[in-house]
Amino acid sequence: MRKRQGGFTLVELLLVTGLSSLLLALSLSAKEADLEQAQAAQTGALLFRYENAVRTYLSQQTAPALGVKDGTAWLKNNTCGGTLAVGKEYLPCEFPAATASDPIRFGRLSLSTLVQSTGTTPNVKTTATTTTSAFSLYDKGVLTRRSDLAGISAITAASANNANRNGSVSEEGTSLVNAVTHVSYKADPLSSTIVMVASAAPNNDVWIRTDGANAMRATLDFDAASASAREIQGVSRIQNIAAGVLMLGSPSGVASVSGAGTVVDANGEIIGSARVRNTLAVDNGAAITGGVTASNQIVASNNVAALGSVSANQSVTAGNNVQAGGNVTAGGALVSQIFYDANNTGYYLDPAATSNLNSIYTQTINNSLAVATAGRLKTDEFFQLGATVNEGSPCAQTGLVARSSTGAVLSCTAGIWSSGGISGQYVNMGSHSGSAILATGAKAALIQVYGGNGTSCDVWDGINRYQLTATLNGMIVANINNASNLWGKRGYIAFMAPANTQFYIRSEPYNCNPGVFSVKAFNL
Repeated sequence: MRKRQGGFTLVELLLVTGLSSLLLALSLSAKEADLEQAQAAQTGALLFRYENAVRTYLSQQTAPALGVKDGTAWLKNNTCGGTLAVGKEYLPCEFPAATASDPIRFGRLSLSTLVQSTGTTPNVKTTATTTTSAFSLYDKGVLTRRSDLAGISAITAASANNANRNGSVSEEGTSLVNAVTHVSYKADPLSSTIVMVASAAPNNDVWIRTDGANAMRATLDFDAASASAREIQGVSRIQNIAAGVLMLGSPSGVASVSGAGTVVDANGEIIGSARVRNTLAVDNGAAITGGVTASNQIVASNNVAALGSVSANQSVTAGNNVQAGGNVTAGGALVSQIFYDANNTGYYLDPAATSNLNSIYTQTINNSLAVATAGRLKTDEFFQLGATVNEGSPCAQTGLVARSSTGAVLSCTAGIWSSGGISGQYVNMGSHSGSAILATGAKAALIQVYGGNGTSCDVWDGINRYQLTATLNGMIVANINNASNLWGKRGYIAFMAPANTQFYIRSEPYNCNPGVFSVKAFNL
């Protein structure tokens, strides 16, 4: 009789192992799917945060920068690649860059936002359309598009739920249930991209906007049950409609006559100080129990009656004459357009124009411009010239008088500062052969030319021949010629030349080679 062994057969073990592996694979696949969906929801939470920042930006910017914005840096401050000042950013620096080179990690999403505006003020509508790159994951080393996960991210962002989809808080601790208005999310199953549109439409925004682009369309009515709950606190301005009137107080039926922007239609009392930055108009008089202090003018269109003295710290203005039976004493400046002589109004003093005075005695007269007189300019002492110029330098107007640095009196003559007498110095203008073109400097000069003899001629004593000709402005101003072979001799000519003028000297002795001559100038 054969005994049977206890336990499992090999087939049974293989069957159990196969079933266990299948169940484990199915379990792992389900867990992986749950993990991917949770991470896709987390990406959706990031997209919601980004769109919330975009919507806030559109609401706060009255003139947002238009165009394409790549990534998220345009909503960050300038310490982390953004352009906004610290404290004015809409996203923190640690928020993903969402660019092609640095995408949102799960889904490898980069963001591109197009900001556009339509309409005119005050009905401008600004729209920001954000398009993501394809939602993609690596599957066995191959980057694969996942439209299913793109849809989960879009749904999460649209429902304003966080990555855990528990309705509590987002990753930064802010409730995502408070979703912004005018934002839509749409996933494209074909391209695996997500399109998000945020807009700022002033006329249909359900919230009171911080940029003032929308307005109340009906009366703001408080519940009268509690007087303490009808206050407006923390405001900086209550402003009337342009060209309209803001009425404060119960209607009395009395129409405003001034057209002022704000009318208080009730008795008023100011507990503290009151400051009026412009004109104060009182129709029925002002009763003041204390003093009246004016740091500037007090102007009255009628008489001003004072039972005592009138003291003013500053100006007293009169629309007509101010008459005084005695002297007028001023502790400061006495300001007037013109002062007339009370005995003869033909004499007057007008500081800004012409004055007519009979005689004036003064210790010193200082004048920054010209002093003109129709008669002689007389002095019983000395006449001192303060301006110094260089003799021979150009001057602007004929007839001016100045002095040199040594005290010599110079006058402006023919555009040159010149002294009255003849003074000057010799200047050697060099030796020349045949011809020379020379010129005077800043002064007129007496030009003297010596020589004119040839170095060789057709006869042995030809060096006794000479010839000199001077030409200035096309005219021969000096000429000398001697063709005799007898006796040793040399030529000499002299002529005057104006300042800054060229002249031409030529030496061609008879039947000789060009003559040699020297030139000297006596500058006047």
